[in-house]
Amino acid sequence: MSIARIAKGVYMVAGKTYGYLANSYLIESEDTFYLVDTGGNEQPTELLRNVLEIAKEKTKSMNVILTSCLRDAAAGAKFLVDMINARIIIHERDSTGLRMGSCAKEEYPATSPFMVIREKKTRLGNLEIIRSSSPTQGSIILRNNDSLFVGASRLTPFDPKIKYIFGLYEYKRY
Repeated sequence: MSIARIAKGVYMVAGKTYGYLANSYLIESEDTFYLVDTGGNEQPTELLRNVLEIAKEKTKSMNVILTSCLRDAAAGAKFLVDMINARIIIHERDSTGLRMGSCAKEEYPATSPFMVIREKKTRLGNLEIIRSSSPTQGSIILRNNDSLFVGASRLTPFDPKIKYIFGLYEYKRY
């Protein structure tokens, strides 16, 4: 798979076009990389290769933010913890599903999160995190400048400053 830069500081590192069940995005900020979702594969080796290619020679921390505990968002989390000691971040209401490796009647390898978000709305560096509660109780939406990362949520821009919506199954420019 080739790496696609799809917006300023945003890369698609896994996607349906490349044989993954869902899309995964890498956000590069000044001091941190944020991987949004894991593409739905339990062993996302190509995703990891792409992330490492972008991150090589950069001394930034790596966080994996899961927009929900759904398989398409979270199935590769344990693999990334085991391979690169990734720090998994998820909302509290979906953290049990991640720990059990089961969400919405689908199973995947269980892992424990590094950080659990408890608030309905919070910030993590440049990212604004908002609990959407759809399709799971702990689903979240991330806002990074002019972009929204919505996971499996269906959303249209509510703010004229939004230029991109990145989801598990598609992304759009507005």
